Amino acid sequence: MVKETVLNKTLSYSRSLVFVGFIVVFVVFVRVRLLDFPLERDEGEYAYMGQLLLQGIPPYGEAYNMKFPGTYLMYALIMTVFGQSIQGVHWGLMVVNCASIVFIFYLARTTTGDFGAVIASGTYAALSLSSSVLGFAAHATHFVVLPAVAGALLLLIVSGKNKARGYFSPGALFGLAFLMKQPGFFFVLFGALYILCQPISSKFADPLKRRFLNLGVFTLGAAAPLVVTFVWLYAAGVFDKFWFWTFQYASKYGSQIPFGSAFPIFKSSVSKAAGSFFLLWVIGALGFLLVLFRRDFKGDRVFMLLFAVCSFLTVCPGFYFREHYFVTFLPALSVLVGICFDYFIEKGAVLTKRRYIKIIGSGLFVILLLFGIIRQKGYFFEDDPVRLARTSYGANPFPESIEIAKFIAARSAVTDKVAVFGSEPQIFFYAKRHSATGYIYTYGLMEIHGYSLRMQKEMISEIEAASPKFVVVVPITTSWLVRANSERFIFGWIGNYLGKYYSLVGVADIISPDVTVYRWDDDARDYKVQSEARVLIYERK
Repeated sequence: MVKETVLNKTLSYSRSLVFVGFIVVFVVFVRVRLLDFPLERDEGEYAYMGQLLLQGIPPYGEAYNMKFPGTYLMYALIMTVFGQSIQGVHWGLMVVNCASIVFIFYLARTTTGDFGAVIASGTYAALSLSSSVLGFAAHATHFVVLPAVAGALLLLIVSGKNKARGYFSPGALFGLAFLMKQPGFFFVLFGALYILCQPISSKFADPLKRRFLNLGVFTLGAAAPLVVTFVWLYAAGVFDKFWFWTFQYASKYGSQIPFGSAFPIFKSSVSKAAGSFFLLWVIGALGFLLVLFRRDFKGDRVFMLLFAVCSFLTVCPGFYFREHYFVTFLPALSVLVGICFDYFIEKGAVLTKRRYIKIIGSGLFVILLLFGIIRQKGYFFEDDPVRLARTSYGANPFPESIEIAKFIAARSAVTDKVAVFGSEPQIFFYAKRHSATGYIYTYGLMEIHGYSLRMQKEMISEIEAASPKFVVVVPITTSWLVRANSERFIFGWIGNYLGKYYSLVGVADIISPDVTVYRWDDDARDYKVQSEARVLIYERK
């Protein structure tokens, strides 16, 4: 009887791995189709920073941003393996995404068993790939998920053994999640709270002392990636810049939206993030209620509740609730979906054979997936990636950045600098030219805080000192996000500077989703712009 039970479990596990394999194959199929999706701004930032790293230039030295440098390092690693190209970046995303799917299977398996684990991995695959969370883009959130889920799985394994030294590794993985992006800190918090809440074996004479020893080792592990980063950046001579951007300025950025506006923004954003898979999100919410109230829940209730709550908190800093921010919540949501389906199987097995109810449950899950996929069939199977970029981002000049960069690269030397008046860092990456200023985004200049005028003047002085060969002007609303009471000092300077030192040599006029008119040199100067969505390229006289 025991041998038969072991055999059944082995067969169940083997079948589950086959299904996970099919899930991964589907993800690979879709992501290969989307490899040529033009980089958007965040990807452009990470790719440019990674490119600089590969040239030996540390973060915050020649390009500034408020994010921790973990994702820059990941991009540098990805581009070392797959190449410095759009396709290389998206191959890296594919590998990271597929690895996360596998880890989520094993994490869910500790709580729900094989069937629920397959459901969880399939849910995460569909949700993280969906256009509703901008799943086509290699955002930092994907790089937070991988070490966070691996850390959560390892934390469960270590807690079962209850050996203090074992807590260093999950702590280090959560520390890496934090290093990828600051909201990853909530996974560190999750690990710390779980260690404080988990029971301690009676074999220890002083359980409280043992608990704090475990927490201390975990904290050392979580701090290790950050300490190493601090030492590296200090040795590189950029620590002051790093501190200003990632702590001082980041605190201003995080306080732009008042608490009273948070819920309306969340309500709108969560609806967009759920998109065509909203029924799976509802089932995930039911799964949370099952964990919270079900007395016979077989998994680690404290672990699952803390993991879900802390995962949700990663979405909340600053109350921006942008769609791709929800990616860090998807692992917890997916495991909760698996828990809900596992509960359905358990209760249904009372009415009929377990095999039949599994078939019904599987069919229901497939229907829910198909419902979401069919509503996005153009994205998953049909539309050209460039066309999808326009559908997803409107008149933002992401496809145009490729052609503009080609023009600049053909007309300049590697040592020539380029300035972009706007937030389009992908141009530097494509052209393989350095920015004339560390301000690769102009959003911070338009925000309402005490640094805006200082930042504008610093950007101006850096550009004047660099005398860039080319200046790219992006007078598109979403590239600046000017507010009614934004500091506008820089706009007066731009007109004078261009008129004195530069002449127009290129125009990219985005007339419609399918039509962009390009004009160069004399044709650009004679061309009458037809749209407000345009990009102007100037060359130094």
